[in-house]
Amino acid sequence: MNRRTARRTAVAVLALLTALLLAFAGPAAAAHRSADPPVTVTFRTVPAVPGVRLVFAGTSLVTGADGTASYTGARTADRKSLQLLDTSVSTPDARYRFARWAGQRDPDQTFRPRVDGLPLRADYTITAGFAVQYPVTVSFTDQHGTPLDPSRVSAVKVKGSDARTTDLSVSGTTWLDGTVPVFRNSRLTPVPVDYTLRSLVYDGAELADAGRQGFRPGADRHLTFTGAFHDLTVTAHDALFGSAAGDRATVTGPGGQATTVALGPDHTAVLPHLPRGRYTIEVKAPGGTTSPREVQLSQAVTADVTVVSLTDVLVLAGAGLLVVGIPVAIRLRRRTRRTAAGPAPDDGAKPGPTEPRGPVPPEGPESPPEGPESPREETVSPPEELVSPQEEPESPPLPEQSEGEEKAPSSSRPGAAAR
Repeated sequence: MNRRTARRTAVAVLALLTALLLAFAGPAAAAHRSADPPVTVTFRTVPAVPGVRLVFAGTSLVTGADGTASYTGARTADRKSLQLLDTSVSTPDARYRFARWAGQRDPDQTFRPRVDGLPLRADYTITAGFAVQYPVTVSFTDQHGTPLDPSRVSAVKVKGSDARTTDLSVSGTTWLDGTVPVFRNSRLTPVPVDYTLRSLVYDGAELADAGRQGFRPGADRHLTFTGAFHDLTVTAHDALFGSAAGDRATVTGPGGQATTVALGPDHTAVLPHLPRGRYTIEVKAPGGTTSPREVQLSQAVTADVTVVSLTDVLVLAGAGLLVVGIPVAIRLRRRTRRTAAGPAPDDGAKPGPTEPRGPVPPEGPESPPEGPESPREETVSPPEELVSPQEEPESPPLPEQSEGEEKAPSSSRPGAAAR
């Protein structure tokens, strides 16, 4: 056998072996592929909500009593879609509202009811988180447990631990979030929501102590809120004499509502069971006036109002006249006396010599004689208009003194030196 023939024989043998291998390898590979385990995707609701419908990979599913549903299918590289059909479920005791997903792989689809691009290569779980609402009703009492009229309540506000404020129905039912799903430690956990009373308005008065009355929906279905009420006693007295005064009082409450009550024989009136707050009191008296008084009603209070009566006004007016009139009367009396007395009378006494005002120069030949023109020789005559007709005639002038003698100055009437 030559070489060419040997090569052809070897090639034929290899081809035959390849064909045999392919004939046996194909069924084995198919059997191996058919032996791969199926993939299971589990759907869970938090909290457990039965009866929730959804569609995955074209298959309709419904959650059972434990709030779960599952899909099992062949392993594949194809991407699948999930659609939540029931985004809300209502029962007599609770309402469930879809909030978010967990385990859906794509963060951009966390809050959408439809999720696309889910794989079927391995088992995994997708969780749907629901917020749960519970019904609550309210009633109102005072601090002693006495029921309050709900028709006089105008507003009730509560604030949750999720920082949201909600208005409650006074006479009906309000649904409040009781739990909300929170993503913690790579899983959804239902977290309860706690509430506190923020506002309770009764007849315009704010009764709520913010943050002091709290509750949790679900555990507390019927709520009773308490407000503080106290008695207000009104009395009045006279401003000057302190005696009881006034015949009626007008009390204006925090909401602007005014109530007028008559004062009793003792000039007092009691307004019982008023909501706490700031009140304005004004007392009316015949012919009198009063300034409004404000009181903060946080306990039983007696408000004593000062009344300025007509008698007080007359007394004050008389006192004012006395204070102003007495000085004026005194001045007028003095002026009248001066006018009646006239000018001071002259007693007719002759003026006498007065002491020299300066040092007397010594007598001697060196002293120049005083001439007749010396000012010391002049006499001062009183004005003609000051001399009354009854006065005596003027005294003759004194004789001239000899040379060398000093003449003392004289005055024409008493008191001239003093002037």
